[in-house]
Amino acid sequence: MSTRRLAGAAATVCLLLTIGALFNVQELVAGGAWVPGQGKGYIQAGFSSKYADRVWDNNHDELIRTNDEGGTHVHEFHYGYLSGEIGLIDNLSGTFVFTYLWGREGYDNEELEINNGLSDAWIGLKYSLAQGEWPMAVQVVLRTPFFYDQDGPYTRHLYHMGRYRLPDGTTVADTTFLAINNPEWRGLNKHDLTLAFLISHSMPELNNAWANFRTGLTLREGAPADEIPIDVDFGLDIPVGDFRPKLTAGVGAVFSLGNNSTSDENDRFNFPPGFAYDFNDADMVRGRISAILPVFDNLDFELGYAQWLWGRGARQYKEPFASLALKL
Repeated sequence: MSTRRLAGAAATVCLLLTIGALFNVQELVAGGAWVPGQGKGYIQAGFSSKYADRVWDNNHDELIRTNDEGGTHVHEFHYGYLSGEIGLIDNLSGTFVFTYLWGREGYDNEELEINNGLSDAWIGLKYSLAQGEWPMAVQVVLRTPFFYDQDGPYTRHLYHMGRYRLPDGTTVADTTFLAINNPEWRGLNKHDLTLAFLISHSMPELNNAWANFRTGLTLREGAPADEIPIDVDFGLDIPVGDFRPKLTAGVGAVFSLGNNSTSDENDRFNFPPGFAYDFNDADMVRGRISAILPVFDNLDFELGYAQWLWGRGARQYKEPFASLALKL
């Protein structure tokens, strides 16, 4: 069975297990190293808007790309996402993130290239090693391009080649025209596998505060370099009478191991062909803050903002986001 079919089968199994777990809904156990019991957890639907008009080059220096007319090269990536964590059996939960992209890219004084559709998906399992005030867990997560992957080598645009019927009914042979921007434009292609360790801490005496730490190793298929991800976040209640919103803050970092292989024709970034492309041989640090507002007992609304703070070979994204989370 091909790698793509294996990824698709894994996604299907995880989704079916998640659907099955919904028939045993219980109280939410917050993320981090806490692993919810069978049928417990959350489902979250959200939207984020990533915008960048500058990058950090390989020397960490800021760079603004412009064309001859002075236009600035921009990314406008708007994502809808469905994510969640559901307890499958004792000490084991399934996690998932599915994304949909409305993407625009190009120079802001020209018509931007558009590509809309399903993007990357992450499916995983998390296993509890310890509970209590200092819970610990291990996690495995697969990123898959299953929803947009195409057969054959990657090209940014797909063209029709062959006979084409004109409006007057006649046909023209050997016509070549743009049919669609390649769906593979919407993600990284190929696969990642992340192995992670998580530890959390609850501080009920400090306005029900909590802290999470996660690190591990991401093994990447194809030209992009393997990575070490590190994530830290903190949150606490801010009581306002009987209303108990939460404030959260976090920092996420990705550090490349610099071992990217030579790209091949199926890699997302392969220009010029066969080049040891270092697009994802990159480091970055991202900060975020948010407020979580209870809507009902089992429904929370989150509103936040993220900013890429430092990087090498990376875009400087600004990202407001909002979501609704249903507690199960």
